[in-house]
Amino acid sequence: AQNALRAIGEAFLGPKWDGLDETESRIHGIVLSGYAATGHAPETADVAAAAGLTRDEADGVLRRLAERDLLVLDAAGRISGAYPFTDSPTEHHVAAGGLSAGAMCAIDALGIGAMLERDVAVRSACRHCRRPLAIRTRRHGRELDQVEPIGIVVWSGHRDAAGCAASSLCTLQAFFCEDVHLETWRANSPAAGQEGVRLSLAEALEIGVAIFAPMRMEWPSWIPTT
Repeated sequence: AQNALRAIGEAFLGPKWDGLDETESRIHGIVLSGYAATGHAPETADVAAAAGLTRDEADGVLRRLAERDLLVLDAAGRISGAYPFTDSPTEHHVAAGGLSAGAMCAIDALGIGAMLERDVAVRSACRHCRRPLAIRTRRHGRELDQVEPIGIVVWSGHRDAAGCAASSLCTLQAFFCEDVHLETWRANSPAAGQEGVRLSLAEALEIGVAIFAPMRMEWPSWIPTT
């Protein structure tokens, strides 16, 4: 788990945050709050209004955040993701109260609960056989509660992020319904040839909490807390 966290940290944390100014930090928080409130990215005009900026000023800040890989923009410059959330097609979905959102990867899906300080229900699928997987947490997203099937494990691949973790590192953070399917996938998938670490589900949750709990945000008041 420590090796996996170190590899993820080198790709996702560290320099991405160095020198982040007050406006960039505020815009990043507004984008994450938009995801937390609706499950989808806020429109650029709404981000600008919330930050007290013009549309052009907000566009500039969003581009700088994308260059830092703190969020992802689509070809038209619209927000399509902000770790741990994504609007792009994903196998990982997280529900909490009235919120339903896509997660960038398995680790991100497990970290959303601690970020929002709420228990969540994660729906995903085994990367090998596509069997549906269900994970529920307790203690505000910091412990496992119900897991189906019980043998779920996580592969944390260490593929070079190449400037965008969403399109590289995140593609190799995946759930498997059992160890046999993880090993079969690794033996037959070219993408699995990269270095990585096999994690128990509890270890993967610890990593998600370690990454995203420090990004804790206020829970939108209109969303049920149960």
